[in-house]
Amino acid sequence: MNRILIVVVIALLSASLVTNIYLWQRLSSYDEGGSVKSGYTSSSTGNESNTNSVGDSVCGAGKGGSANCNKNPTQYNPKSTELMADAQTPSLKALTAMLEAGEYSQLAVEINNQLKLSPLSEPLLLLEAELVERTKPLPTALINYYDLAELPLSLSALKKIQHKVESLYNQAQAQLQKNQQWELVAKLNEPLFQRQPDNKEFTLNLATAYAHQEKMTLMEDVLAALPFNDNDAQAIRDMAYAQQTANTDANDDETNTTNTFSDSPDDIQVALERIGNQYRVEAIALNQRASMILDTGASTTAISSRLFARLGKMRNLTFIGIFNVQTASGSVEAQLVKIPKFTFAGYTFNDVSAIVLPEEALPDADGLLGMNVLGEFDFSILPQEDILLLNLRENK
Repeated sequence: MNRILIVVVIALLSASLVTNIYLWQRLSSYDEGGSVKSGYTSSSTGNESNTNSVGDSVCGAGKGGSANCNKNPTQYNPKSTELMADAQTPSLKALTAMLEAGEYSQLAVEINNQLKLSPLSEPLLLLEAELVERTKPLPTALINYYDLAELPLSLSALKKIQHKVESLYNQAQAQLQKNQQWELVAKLNEPLFQRQPDNKEFTLNLATAYAHQEKMTLMEDVLAALPFNDNDAQAIRDMAYAQQTANTDANDDETNTTNTFSDSPDDIQVALERIGNQYRVEAIALNQRASMILDTGASTTAISSRLFARLGKMRNLTFIGIFNVQTASGSVEAQLVKIPKFTFAGYTFNDVSAIVLPEEALPDADGLLGMNVLGEFDFSILPQEDILLLNLRENK
């Protein structure tokens, strides 16, 4: 029994000794840095020489070269490549500076490239939305913000988007309605109503715009989204049909009578300059004199890009948005701005809306005087005398 126990003990000691010898041989084949010693295998020698040659080119040869490479975080570090790429990519601050400088084309390219790598980057998406706001029609910009709000963004980003939509829309709607620019009110609300047909605000504002333009069928089509007995909808119908009747009566009176206020002592006479088949009048926008074409068919006053520059552009004017407008040369995308002070015929009007038209659309004039200014008056043109008679409307 004792012999068996002795044999077992000797066997265990022998196995332990063999194991320790094997482990010592394995460990002795590595140096202190963890690399394979030359001479361990032929392939190991080749790998070591390749590694050292690359290490020398990156870290510099010399005493302690391998140790210096281990301390250098850029050696074979994938993040170093990313950092190098980031250094060549404009920062968010640089992109914002491009937006403020008006470098819109280059900014669009840079944002597009960065969004390919980070498609849900909130700062980039919000910056892109602001770029769209400055370069595309306002309804397009608002729809873009609605699209953004459907992405999985943070609560703070969604609040920024909601605030943007409300401020842009409310500012434009209030300005256009104040100046009775019903055609532009319709253009603002049409795509929004199509996007959100259950939004009562868009429905009522669009129906009101159609009502003032006497587009009764379109008005009823829009109001069909609301219950027939809706009080707000019925108020718009009542206003529309009363206005239609009044306009019909007024047209009949003009047909059957001559000018009824040409001899009134309250009339203001404004001299007209006839150039071809156009009449021109003088006005003052801010502190700049302007020669304006009298255009009773234009719902909105327009200024040329030259006058826009003389007025100081956005330093002195308020940007409302971009709209598609019709000109003699076709449809163009033009900025709608708010002029703080506009004087015509001795009357000063505040916050007048104006479309900024390209130079080719107004080659020989500073702008068009539209009905958002002329509509403040009862007026008549005396073609023989080249005189414009004005009488400020009492309800104004």
